[in-house]
Amino acid sequence: MSKQKQKLKTKHKVESKSKNFFEKADQFFDKRGNIFFWISLFFTLLFSFLLFNFRVSEAGDDSAYILRAFELVKEFKFPSFQGPLYPMVMSIFIWIFGLNVTLLKALSLVFIIFHLYFFYKAFKENIPGTILIFVMIILSFNSHLLYYSSQTFNEAFFMFIQSILIFYFFKVINKEYVTLWKYILLGLLVFLMGMTKTIGFSALLAVMSFLAFDKKWKALFLTLTSFIVFYFILGLIKEYVFDLSGPQFKSQLNTLLQKDPYDASKGMESFSGFIQRFLTNSNLYLSKHLFNFLGLKSNQLTHSTFLTILVYVLFFVSLSFSFKRNKYLFFVGLYLLFICGATFVSLQTRWDQSRLIIPFLPLILVFLISGLYYLRKKKNFGIIGFILPVLFIIMFFTNLNYTSKKVKQNNDYLMNALSGNDLYGLTPDWVNYVKMSKWAGENVPESVEIACRKPSVSFIYAERKFEGIYRIPSKDPDTLIANLKQKNIHYVIMGSLRKYPTQKTEYTINTVQRYLYYIQLKYPQSIILVNKIGMDESAYLFKIDYDKAM
Repeated sequence: MSKQKQKLKTKHKVESKSKNFFEKADQFFDKRGNIFFWISLFFTLLFSFLLFNFRVSEAGDDSAYILRAFELVKEFKFPSFQGPLYPMVMSIFIWIFGLNVTLLKALSLVFIIFHLYFFYKAFKENIPGTILIFVMIILSFNSHLLYYSSQTFNEAFFMFIQSILIFYFFKVINKEYVTLWKYILLGLLVFLMGMTKTIGFSALLAVMSFLAFDKKWKALFLTLTSFIVFYFILGLIKEYVFDLSGPQFKSQLNTLLQKDPYDASKGMESFSGFIQRFLTNSNLYLSKHLFNFLGLKSNQLTHSTFLTILVYVLFFVSLSFSFKRNKYLFFVGLYLLFICGATFVSLQTRWDQSRLIIPFLPLILVFLISGLYYLRKKKNFGIIGFILPVLFIIMFFTNLNYTSKKVKQNNDYLMNALSGNDLYGLTPDWVNYVKMSKWAGENVPESVEIACRKPSVSFIYAERKFEGIYRIPSKDPDTLIANLKQKNIHYVIMGSLRKYPTQKTEYTINTVQRYLYYIQLKYPQSIILVNKIGMDESAYLFKIDYDKAM
């Protein structure tokens, strides 16, 4: 036998073994899928509890959702900034149970559980069992994702709505006949995606594109019409029930279109600027955050253009295979193409927050692994059949190892939180800020307003609304003091919140300090110290005496 024939025979054996392994693995997981689903559910609950965090974050976005839900209940104020649906859902529980932050956080765990359920139901029998069960197991103890099972950010709720949409859409595309009510409901689900997160409206493009590829023109028309009708109804409700007018999410959209989200004077972003955003965000979210999520890279703050290109190559390989072999995966590819594309174009690069891509992690995992799964069947790529199981093992143990470390780190906090120490783990600057918020909430008359830098966080601890000072609109003392007076602000909390949260430096978030400084230059007697908490990294409460600012 010639050397060439011997090589071909060896290569054929390698490919044959690879195929046999995956065929047997698929049969095994297809038969026992439900067992592994319950296993993944058990570990999700276990690790979610061990990683549970009873506090709101220092960022303030999560507490802002609670504040908007509270305002809807108490003031009948429509939660117009960001996605309104999540605060609407939370408002039901606030209306029934009051402001119970632990309960609201536990809701996120419920949403994660239901997300896993619909995710499993959507892909069961529609993709190879090996891929589905591996992804389910990884998700069940991925600390990056499970972090949101105890947070009141809207990520967990969005994943829940997203999984329902995909589950329902897979059911609909299997039907030969177009039924009016089925596509009315599909339009509603797409609408709810956008009502949860503005970026969720991108799902409409994915649905329409898939229906166009499938030449289901009637279904496309009904879905689009249904979506438009629900959006129109929302406009009517806002105008005639809440007395609001103007485009939905206008404020948020303007912020995204600006060059600097915190300084409108710099103008709007240019076309080349959006291209640069897309490239920079691709690097940040695909080569840094994604590889951290997968356990294939240590938790570093670096990104790699090579890894970004690798992900894009694998994505389009997966899109090509799914177009020919699996319509369900093809829809997932279209969905990721539109929603991640819109995310990378619209997000300000300075934000660089992992939570902005975490809702898509389960789908990205399924889609990219499927690309490797199908690529191994090609003649020259049989070696992938051996690489893929090794990759599975590496991802399993690196994720488990990282999550185990996070559980150990969270253990002391969890024990203290369960015993009632709600400030345990906060740095001194935040301990003093929280204590001052509580003190001000109890001692300042309800008839006047209190301003601070983190009003939504102060609201959670004091159970009283605060006004926010986020920027300095002018250096003119009269303009600044007039702004405070117009909002009936008579007290201001000035914290020493660290600019770099993990280390104490000379730099603090000094927006409030500078605001008061400009007023004091002209009216030094108008700012009166009422209380100080903490000897180091102190928090202060000042009273504004308008009579001395005349």
